[in-house]
Parts: sequence; structure tokens; C-alpha cells
Amino acid sequence: MKNRIVKFSGGKSSFAVAAWVKENYPNDNIVLYFNDTLWEDEDLYRFNKEVSDKLKLPLLVQSRGITPPQLMVQQRYLANNRAGICSTELKIKVAMRFLKKGIIPEVEYWYNKDFLKQSIHGIRDEEFFENTTLYFGIGWEEMHRPKKIAVNWKPFKVQFPLIKKINDRNIYLEKYSIEEPRLYKMNFAHNNCKGRCVKAGKGHFQNLLMQDGKTFFELLEQELVLSEYARYVRQPAIKKGISKDYLRDDVMEFVTNGKKSDKIQNIIDGHKYLKNANFGVNSKGENINKPFSFMKDMTLEEFEQTAMQLSMWDVMDVGGCGCSVDYGLCSIDS
Repeated sequence: MKNRIVKFSGGKSSFAVAAWVKENYPNDNIVLYFNDTLWEDEDLYRFNKEVSDKLKLPLLVQSRGITPPQLMVQQRYLANNRAGICSTELKIKVAMRFLKKGIIPEVEYWYNKDFLKQSIHGIRDEEFFENTTLYFGIGWEEMHRPKKIAVNWKPFKVQFPLIKKINDRNIYLEKYSIEEPRLYKMNFAHNNCKGRCVKAGKGHFQNLLMQDGKTFFELLEQELVLSEYARYVRQPAIKKGISKDYLRDDVMEFVTNGKKSDKIQNIIDGHKYLKNANFGVNSKGENINKPFSFMKDMTLEEFEQTAMQLSMWDVMDVGGCGCSVDYGLCSIDS
């Protein structure tokens, strides 16, 4: 009996792969493996459980126990569309440490574990690597990714059924009577992070603004606060530990439960001042007068003011995170 582990994201692509694997290898030990950022849309969890129920496959969920914003506070860094640290730290490294070294993260639980045919825990050895194939929901439109994935996941065998084996990923939704995740109905290209993906482009954020304004403006405030915090902790005295970080607890509480202390409220109220302030010079000797932002070229607050004026060509940069797959060589221990 072979192990077949589907890197499950909670989206239609990885579901189609899971259904294909189950239909082609019904007697093998198949596991749906999901790394939870704890920042997902509520309907994603409904979808994951329904897929597990209908396919009769066990679902293993693992997590660091923190959200992307909490990670940004811990690392004193604002993730952006050029550096998706949340994908690297909360998904890629968690999965690699577990599958390659057997290291269980802070949070782990099973759903429908009774469907598991043999354990995938224990010490990883050559037999486990040789007997296990990993499956990713990468299609022909993402042909730049398979080679990187194959290198990063050695010595495992990796497969991408969507490229040559599956013509229409939607047919499996109808076949198994499963309702697609609601983010697709809201015109999002994927079902990650409730539409808040920090690696997204203008088209994606324009869609978030139109489809779910509440979430957009919550994210906007988080960007303002996290941006100022990332700058605040760059002070030499704080970096060297000479001066105390007086903002951390307030920022962490804000991104965790939305509570706005006086310090946080002052940052939000004063963001127009912060945006126009001079924060030193960059590597080219140019003045830095823009807060750090998810999109690099503009803040969400600036984008909200101009979104409806943008043409279709301006917003074609939809973007989105290739969670668990879009990376260069990744070190497990770094």
C-alpha cells in the first residue's frame, strides 16, 4: 500500500486532484493535508469537511497556531506582494518539517481519521520517502511552478494531475454534489485567506473592495498599523534591545481581536500625517515618504481612493499567493 498525500488548500483545484487520486488509487492510503493560516474564509472549513465526507478521505490539519498578521508582528515585518512570509512560515515550513522530519507543529487535528488506512506519523526514513507521492493542484496555466516544487520536495515523488489528467476541475463538484466555496462566487481566483492575500494585485483588491467592503477596510486598518509598527521597530535602540518595544502588545492585541488601544487609535487617526512624513532615504538615496504596504506601489488607503478610477488594464494584476508552492529553494530550519 502506498501513501498518497494531497496538498489540500481548500480550493477547487486541490479538490479536483483529491477526487482524481481517490478514483485512480482507491486502495491506497490517501490523506488530505491542509495547513491552516487561521485567517481563512469561514466557508473554506465547510468545504474542507464536505470534501472529506464525500470522498471518504481523512483530513489532517496542521497549523503554527498564529495568523499572518500575528506572524508579521512576531517578525516585525510587513509581508507584501514580493515577500509572502506568511506562506513560507505558516504553510511551506510547517509541511516540510512534518513530512520530511516528522515534526508536529503547535496545532494538529484530524477530521474523519477513521478513513486513514495507515499512519503517516513516526520517524521519516527512506521507505517512507520512496513509498509516498505528493500531489499539488497546479494546472497548465502555472507551468512555471512544477520544477521548483519538484526540487523543494525531494526526495518525495511529486505529481500534478491538473496538467495532463484533468480537463475540467468543476466536473467533480457536480459529480460529488459539493457546493463550491463562496469566494469563487465572489469572483476571486482562489479560496485563500478570505480574499486578504498580501501577494495579491490591484485587480484582486478592487474585487475585495467591491465584494466585501467590511473585510477590505479591516485589512486597510491592519496595514496602517502593521506598517507603522514595522517602521517603529527599526529604530536602532529597539533593534539592539536597549529600548523597550512599547507598541508590540498593543499591535498584537489589535490584529488578534480587533481591540484598539489609545496607541492604535492614534496610529489610525494619524495615518495621513504618517503617509506624508519623511522616513529617511532608500538605497538609491531617495526620500522615503510612503508607508510600507502590501502592494508596494500604493497603500490600501490610497488604492481605495482611486480604485473606481482605474481602468480594466490598470487592475489586470490580479495576483495572489501560490501558497505552499511559489518559492525558491526553501530551508526547513531557516
